[in-house]
Amino acid sequence: MGLPGTTDSSVYEGLKDVLQRHPFVTTVTYEPDSIVKQFLRAQIDPSRVVPTTGPESPTLDVEWRFVGDDPYYRIHYADPNSGFNCGWHRDDDHPDLGPVHFQYHNPEIGERNHERAQFEKTIPTEILWIALDRLFKERIPMLGGED
Repeated sequence: MGLPGTTDSSVYEGLKDVLQRHPFVTTVTYEPDSIVKQFLRAQIDPSRVVPTTGPESPTLDVEWRFVGDDPYYRIHYADPNSGFNCGWHRDDDHPDLGPVHFQYHNPEIGERNHERAQFEKTIPTEILWIALDRLFKERIPMLGGED
């Protein structure tokens, strides 16, 4: 990880609450620990992911920083069973795609892509809710392959 800027503890508390409420999430921790709090890591129940995965739990890492009023974030899913990973990033890595992009890598079929993305909402917790909805209802079923 390692986005520029500073964290806001109230934003992280809200993001943690969103993750703890999601039905696919089993645990949420601060990484590397509750003192440093660089990012949140959610463990995902592999039996709830479609297409199914397992036996190891996929993870969802959420990092949120601010440079002035500008947010920088990463909402990134990784499945250790297949190597598939994807997520939304608001950073300076792909300026040609605009401020937010979606990226994925599916090593089982050798596919990797970056594409322009956007969220209509601006509040971090609302963006995370939308991203989780898109991730589990659209992106993983479409990009994660079939059984």
